[in-house]
Amino acid sequence: MPHDSPVTSRPFVPGDLKALYAIEEVCFAPPLRFSRSLMRSLSEDSNCRTWVACVNGIRAGFAIVGLVREGDEFTAYIWTIEVLPGFRRLGIAKQLLARVEESAREGVCQSIELHVAEQNLEAQALYRGLGFAPIGLEPEFYGKGQNGLRYRKML
Repeated sequence: MPHDSPVTSRPFVPGDLKALYAIEEVCFAPPLRFSRSLMRSLSEDSNCRTWVACVNGIRAGFAIVGLVREGDEFTAYIWTIEVLPGFRRLGIAKQLLARVEESAREGVCQSIELHVAEQNLEAQALYRGLGFAPIGLEPEFYGKGQNGLRYRKML
């Protein structure tokens, strides 16, 4: 599949849901896969922003970020960021993370947080390279024997 076209990203529209769920099915197996109803709920939530990345007119990835108030502070939490395997290493995740950061800043968030699987070293390197720092370990966050690392980027 040629990847000579630039990566573009745009806000989610309701017609994207089926394609985004197809990406979810490729990127995650149960029990880590989001349900259709959760994805629909997040995409319709006024406190969430969903960004879609396209290459050659193909939806190649997406990110969902929630804007959360915790006391007097606002934090953005990345629910998910996903890129189809055939489109990885094209800068899609970086572009989606830039859009997530835009959303967080527009939502007057002081930070962005996310979880990443302890064994997902590629994603950890990406997040660290973009200014995220590990702030904790959550045992079995992703299931039995699958720890999650919590990362934060201050804005």
